[in-house]
Amino acid sequence: MNPFKYGDVVTKNNFCNRKGEINRLHEAFRDSQNIILISPRRWGKSSLVEESIRKYGQSIIVAKIDCFRCRSVDEFYSLLLKSVLKASDSTIQEIIKTAQKFLGDIISSISFSSEISGEIKIAVELPKRKKDPGYILDLSQRIAKEKKMRFLICIDEFQKIAEWQDSTAVLAKLRSHWMHHDQVCYCLYGSKKHLMNTIFTDSAQPFYRFGETIFLKKIPNAEWLEFITGKFQDSGKTIENDASHMILQLSQSHSYYTLYLCRLIWSNSDKLISTDVVAQAFEYFLADHDDIFIRLTDHLTRYQINYLRAICAGELKLSSQKVLREYDLGSSGNIKRIEKVMKDLEIIDYSGGQPTFSEPYFSPLFERRFLD
Repeated sequence: MNPFKYGDVVTKNNFCNRKGEINRLHEAFRDSQNIILISPRRWGKSSLVEESIRKYGQSIIVAKIDCFRCRSVDEFYSLLLKSVLKASDSTIQEIIKTAQKFLGDIISSISFSSEISGEIKIAVELPKRKKDPGYILDLSQRIAKEKKMRFLICIDEFQKIAEWQDSTAVLAKLRSHWMHHDQVCYCLYGSKKHLMNTIFTDSAQPFYRFGETIFLKKIPNAEWLEFITGKFQDSGKTIENDASHMILQLSQSHSYYTLYLCRLIWSNSDKLISTDVVAQAFEYFLADHDDIFIRLTDHLTRYQINYLRAICAGELKLSSQKVLREYDLGSSGNIKRIEKVMKDLEIIDYSGGQPTFSEPYFSPLFERRFLD
């Protein structure tokens, strides 16, 4: 069986390192210290949170929410209410009792059912009249006090809230309640760094300094090498030292793509994995991502393509007159507009100080299509 898993949340033996981050999250969960976790997409935020929860044990109530598909504050409140109720108890009878005790005013707006599989379904139709959502926002704190247990609420893609109508007022409402919750830890994480930074580091924003902020970094190569080598060995294969280093070079040590490439290598190799095997697997990797690359580049303007050419050439002073003329980039003011597009499309990452390609497939495919 192929030992490399990607795409879903991974824990236990499929989870690579991050011992320092796990320890920080563990202590935060224990102490009800709010945590802000920021990193690019597919760097393993959800897996890190899940592994930290797994190691914490059974002494905390956990509710998990994903804002990715939430399009309005009403959808968010409904999802939060359902998640907190379902986390509070394991049986439908106890959940109904909890709802009756703490949500008496709107209990008629909530319906409960149990599937044959045992899954509990909760449907919520919030009152049409505008009602203060405090009864929802404070529910976890009230349940935690009643049960004498701490509550952990994990909210993924939290930056989506900033895209809603009246987002500042919504964030202010959340903060006005959550700041008083001493029995609840909020773990808020997202992948849009510029939006997350605005929400949590701008002093004009309601969530300014709401909690301890962790900017997730890539897993160190030394940890990856140990993990990769061990996984191949445990499954009856041997990987050459140069080959394991080559994997990290090609995948840029990106968590998702490192595991993706390793899985391809394992599936297309015999007992010994050499650099030739890795190179062939990387061709499969690029072929898998060719359609995505075409969709990303199909509608780019001439200036934007030229900008990417300059990045590939290693140019750093992109607003200099020399680079503007050599690569036909227009005016220096045009560079700012191009950079916004690159950031919005998540083609270029500017977080390290210098522009780099966000995805490891982009540069080799760009060079083949636009530079050869």
